[in-house]
Amino acid sequence: MANTPDLETTLKAAQRLLDQRLTVVESHKRNLDAEEAARAALIEREHETARTWADLLAAGWSAEELGRLGFKAPAVKAPKRARRTRREEPAKATGSAPVVPPQASESPTPQHSAGV
Repeated sequence: MANTPDLETTLKAAQRLLDQRLTVVESHKRNLDAEEAARAALIEREHETARTWADLLAAGWSAEELGRLGFKAPAVKAPKRARRTRREEPAKATGSAPVVPPQASESPTPQHSAGV
């Protein structure tokens, strides 16, 4: 009969192997999270650079002048501001529920006849 370790020794060895594998999984997940955060930070920085480029142009600098200073136009355009749509009639804030007209299937309120 082969000499095999007892159950407790086998489980401890298996746990050590799992712990080593989990350490690598944890490291990989942390790297993915850091990469995602860096990507989001880069996108935000590109938008900020585009905004400041637009500010330079609005302040009277030309793209040619900025190029002579060593600047280049950003690859990303500045995000547009959300435009507000114009309403014909502004909604009144009364706090009450809107009045809904009765539907065709609903019976109208009874009317009293004048001669009865």
